[in-house]
Amino acid sequence: MDKDFHKTFDSCPNCDSTLRFCEELGKELKDRGLARAEWNMRYDSRQGIVADQNRTILIPIGSHLPGFSIVTDVCMDCGTMYAVELRRLEGETHAAPMKKMPYDPHNIRGN
Repeated sequence: MDKDFHKTFDSCPNCDSTLRFCEELGKELKDRGLARAEWNMRYDSRQGIVADQNRTILIPIGSHLPGFSIVTDVCMDCGTMYAVELRRLEGETHAAPMKKMPYDPHNIRGN
């Protein structure tokens, strides 16, 4: 896949409507001055890297893996939920955060 893959969908794939529920709600906020002009409300936005969870232990920290961004909204005419934007990203693996143990003042060495 092309590393610069980015596609937007301007209309519902089911009925060809251009009215999207969350986008219209966001326009109301913009009209009232409660949101930035460049901001767009969407139903859902997800992003992440693609990785086989059974193999992630073998992937070195700092590795670059293919990633994705998927933005969805809902058609106001027929109710179909569909992708408004698809994008391929490049993600970098990081070390998992260390778990902190709860503090127990009675379990300190030397006491």
